[in-house]
Amino acid sequence: DLSPNDLAPTPLMGWSSRQKLGSRTDDATIRQAVEGLVESGLNLLGYVYVEIGDGWQGSRDADGVLHPNERFPDMKALGDYIHSQGLKYGLTVSAGYKSCNGMEGSYGREEQDARTLAEWGVDYVVYEWCGAETLHPMEPEMRAVFQKMGEALRASGRDIVYGISQKGQFNVGQWAPRTGANLWRTGNELEENWASVAAAGFGQAGKEFAAGPGAWNDPGLLQTGNTGMSADASRMQMNLWAVLAAPLMLGNDVRIMTRETVALLSNREVIAVNQDKLGRQGKRIAQQGDTQVWAKPLADGSVAVAFFNTGTRTTAVAVNWDQLGISGPQLARDLWWRENLGTADNNYRVVLTGGTSLLLKFSKAP
Repeated sequence: DLSPNDLAPTPLMGWSSRQKLGSRTDDATIRQAVEGLVESGLNLLGYVYVEIGDGWQGSRDADGVLHPNERFPDMKALGDYIHSQGLKYGLTVSAGYKSCNGMEGSYGREEQDARTLAEWGVDYVVYEWCGAETLHPMEPEMRAVFQKMGEALRASGRDIVYGISQKGQFNVGQWAPRTGANLWRTGNELEENWASVAAAGFGQAGKEFAAGPGAWNDPGLLQTGNTGMSADASRMQMNLWAVLAAPLMLGNDVRIMTRETVALLSNREVIAVNQDKLGRQGKRIAQQGDTQVWAKPLADGSVAVAFFNTGTRTTAVAVNWDQLGISGPQLARDLWWRENLGTADNNYRVVLTGGTSLLLKFSKAP
């Protein structure tokens, strides 16, 4: 069992402040984001983690206890509000003496800060390496620092999901679960365009061994609703993140979402693939020219298959049952159109226009 605890049995879903609000956010803005998640109904679909990025930290008192800055008057009250809306409370903390934004870090204060976070009601901690590079440039030291916080969180008296963020260095997936981490970033922050998303998502090929219930590869935030993403590009990211069992954390401004953005994020059948209890990360089973096919086995014995055409011309893409690890007649279902496409045997072929994708589910025909 990969998982260090029974937290995060399926990938996290929610919203992170770090992309749109940076390090200058405040209590009122976070509350508005909570309202956005609730008013849009995204909370009811599972988007419940509110991850507050670096920038809330103030200074330590005479006893070394960490306090927030003046933009966050009361961290426990903020947590109580988040919980009152049925959501989960996430905070980013630096693994250095100071974060990259110059905020107070937790290095050498892990146990004390873990207790403080537990008292505030925090449900999820992102331990951010930014600010710690000069402290510990080597892998064994880095692992020890992450493990120290992992142990401190476990000893805090509260169930706290543990995420680590160090840009995927030193093959992080091979050792992150042993530090107590439930998820770990596998690369740099995403930009608001498909090229950035594609590099991070398709770059997960070969990393599926590391993932499973309670332990997830995190390629980055969903870009749906951000300016550089078309509806097709957003669907491609949703399809890829669904088969990757990647955390579905929103990187848009949830205070001002269009109906289209909410609709793109609200497909229950696509979310169900991501949240499937088996917890398997899908893998790439075919790649030719500008097309790729990724497949993810599901708990009910069916398989989710995502087809991608990243080029500009219309192209046919085919898969056979051997590649999918299935046999016999299969019922095909289109998860975006929510319609059954009939029965197929031995293979399946789709035609994709440029820059589009399909997410199908194949299940044994009755």
